[in-house]
Amino acid sequence: MERLFFEKLANFDRNLEPCSVAIPFPKGKLYDINQVIITDGKGQMKSQAKVTGYWDDGSIKWGLIYFLVDLPANQSKEYFYDIQEQTQEYESEFKIENTGDVLSIDNGVIQLKLNQRKGKNLFAEMKRGEFLLDESQIQGPIIQDAQSRWIAKVSSPWEILERGPVVTQLRAYGKHKNENHDGFMDYMITLWIYADKPWIKMDYKMINKEQEDFQFLKSIQLNFQFYANHHKIKRVLGISNYQTRLIEGTSNDKVFYMIDEEHMLKEANEHMPEVFYGTFFADWTDEEKGGVCATLYQAHQNFPKAFEINNHQLSIQLLPEQSEGLKFYQGMAKTHTLFLYFHKPSEDIMEINKRSLHFQCPDRPVLSPHVYQKANVYGNIFTDKKINQVEATLINRADRRGKAYGILHWGDAPDSGYTQQGRGNGAPVWTNNEYDFPHAVMQMYARTGERRMLDYMLVAARHWMDVDVCHYSTDPLRQGGQIEHSADHVTGPVEISHEWVEGLLDYYHQTGDSFAYDTAIHIGHNILRWLDEPRYHKKGEINARETGWALRSLVALYNETYDPSWLEKADFIIGHFEQWKELYGEWLAPYTDHAVIRVPFMISIAVCSLMRYYQINPQEKIKEMIIDAMDDMMKNCILDNGLFYYKEFPSLRRLGNNTIILEVLVYAYELTGDEKYLLAGIPTFQSYLQKTLATSSSKQKVGDAILLSGEGPKGFAQSFYPVVSYYVTGAKVGILDPYMNR
Repeated sequence: MERLFFEKLANFDRNLEPCSVAIPFPKGKLYDINQVIITDGKGQMKSQAKVTGYWDDGSIKWGLIYFLVDLPANQSKEYFYDIQEQTQEYESEFKIENTGDVLSIDNGVIQLKLNQRKGKNLFAEMKRGEFLLDESQIQGPIIQDAQSRWIAKVSSPWEILERGPVVTQLRAYGKHKNENHDGFMDYMITLWIYADKPWIKMDYKMINKEQEDFQFLKSIQLNFQFYANHHKIKRVLGISNYQTRLIEGTSNDKVFYMIDEEHMLKEANEHMPEVFYGTFFADWTDEEKGGVCATLYQAHQNFPKAFEINNHQLSIQLLPEQSEGLKFYQGMAKTHTLFLYFHKPSEDIMEINKRSLHFQCPDRPVLSPHVYQKANVYGNIFTDKKINQVEATLINRADRRGKAYGILHWGDAPDSGYTQQGRGNGAPVWTNNEYDFPHAVMQMYARTGERRMLDYMLVAARHWMDVDVCHYSTDPLRQGGQIEHSADHVTGPVEISHEWVEGLLDYYHQTGDSFAYDTAIHIGHNILRWLDEPRYHKKGEINARETGWALRSLVALYNETYDPSWLEKADFIIGHFEQWKELYGEWLAPYTDHAVIRVPFMISIAVCSLMRYYQINPQEKIKEMIIDAMDDMMKNCILDNGLFYYKEFPSLRRLGNNTIILEVLVYAYELTGDEKYLLAGIPTFQSYLQKTLATSSSKQKVGDAILLSGEGPKGFAQSFYPVVSYYVTGAKVGILDPYMNR
């Protein structure tokens, strides 16, 4: 049995609380996911499971387990998972009926009816007890632009993605329509309905597949209309970042609050906001029949957001009418999450508030690091010989990075170097998660068990898969591609560059969200289309970074799918590396018209990618190329102080800060067993540990974003695996003994 640890969190008991955990399994260990059980050590808990990844022998690599737990107030608790010989499947208690026109779901507490083919809205009915919202009362989601009011309409039947004893998950796709039935802006709505719980979770994703460069949106809303005697109505709006401030409606007055840039600039908050910032909810209650509380997930971080409540309406404003609107570029997507809690008329507002807060920071079980190590899903990142200084530096680099609040910016941050270079023409240049920040913090979570690292990944990957990838273009070389660091996230080009996929696959394994998986696959196909371009078929003109990055992503997709088609271009890329060396004698890069130079950073990128391919397809020529490249760098690229220079040119022979050097030195050691490579990395390793980080968390408004100062996420992402692999290997060999217990 392996432990699932729930840390102390809420001050109220949670009985049969729905939770989930993504578990990695060693190759050959498990072939039937229904053999996995969840137990408290005494009895089994209800659970359901899905497989999100396989090994090449058909055994299960990743399983996502949904289960129910009893968690005590103000206490931690342990559960366990185990593998039994016999399979265990619990029957679903959901009642689901499809009449063709309507899909009905009853979870034992609430009843939903979803339109399948016809209807004014997606939702035909929401009901708990005597509290009922019919089709005419549920309006939206609605998009308002300068010309029309567009309502999300049924385009195809709802898909049942999951159905079990814990949760039923459904998804619908389509377009918003105006009164003339013209289509505008694609949508994807996903619902989670939990067994015997009075709430549902909704993801509403907009995808801009319109022909224009951008659309200017004035508002986005979901509205509930009510028919009731106003003397029996209670209206409460709650907002917090510490203790919740309740704003209660009186008489016929409306209650309105908007989280905007002014609010975010003035409000202090000490939380790691990916984990928790505060809550934002609006509750409408008929004192005879019951009511509904709407909670917007991470509303502050995704400002502007608003609620408006009066006696006859609750308006959930994902983009408030009073805001400055939203410039939504072609190919962008954006997801908003909200919870709808249907409660009894007697429900105390503070209990509603507690549940709303818990939606913002739900219980998450933590696996022990040795589970990931034993499964061998994250490589050379685990060590028993921990060095306190290294561990603290890694944590600080992850925590103290820059961040940004805003509807299109949450989950990313600008890079000051790119911005100062003028690449955004004066505007911030967003990193677009280059160097795969989500994958770096996911590995950090696996090796430490620190929950916030997982939350960092979830927020960054969600932004990445929505905003930083082109989901629609008539240009096949842009369609599905990762957009380079740029102003407004999407104004930059798509080409073979910072194209990563592993963080998106991490998100898929942790959440089961197939949109992340599909996005990673689309990036891969975009890379393959680029590799067919003539510019990549000219001998000696190949760029090491570009083809290296391409090979890295293609190998990652192969390791995820074991589809050999991802590797069809690998020999082509390796051939270019061979030609590159033949042309210049070593891996030199054309720089000025009169010079070809060594660039340790580019050479390192090439070696890292080649080694990833070598690990799945060992070839002597690849081994020789790597060792020769490292020997050349050792001979020519090290300064007298032991650090590698930036570039081989008199005006650029400054100290390099390229920690990727550490990763390639590890590979050279692994291929040769010669410790000279590891010893050559000590000055670079020391330099990394000695770098000081700013502690300021000052805020400023730049455009439609609120920026929090700090190093861009690229800094941690680029250095994490090189530093950790060097740290783990160096500690094992013993060359880092002087750092122990410091």
